[in-house]
Amino acid sequence: MSRARPSILGTMLVLLLVAAVTGEGQDTRPLKKIVVTLPFEEAEVIVKSEAQRQNLNLVNVLDIQKGMENRGQTFRPYRIYQFCNLEMGMRVLADSPDYGAFALCSVVIYEVDAKQTALVSARQGWVLKSLPDHKPSPAAAAAARQFERIIDEIFDAVIEESKARSK
Repeated sequence: MSRARPSILGTMLVLLLVAAVTGEGQDTRPLKKIVVTLPFEEAEVIVKSEAQRQNLNLVNVLDIQKGMENRGQTFRPYRIYQFCNLEMGMRVLADSPDYGAFALCSVVIYEVDAKQTALVSARQGWVLKSLPDHKPSPAAAAAARQFERIIDEIFDAVIEESKARSK
């Protein structure tokens, strides 16, 4: 009678299930990036309206293209949106004051080409865990993950619109 050896696929499946159950594997990427088939302006409108729906306050918009034009140079449409939810932010800052250097939740929107737009955002859990000489409290880590879920929902809305337009 031969003994069955675990397959690589089976082992990987078990590891993924353990990671999902224990929460390991979350916040392991420093950035989330998507590229959608939508013009820049349309993706931008969705980001702004979804952020408002998610109770994120728009603190600032850095318009890199306009800044370069003011210097007599050209650059593709490129904006950095800085959002904040003070209640969630304070849950992190109360435990992790150094996080203030990263406190504004930024979403970068830039034109890849006339038909495609990229959206990029830092993963707040990764940022929090990367602070030197600090282990975040469970409450701070939960608030950072909540920021990530909100950004994921905003990005998902942009993806859904892109899919709807391509049908």
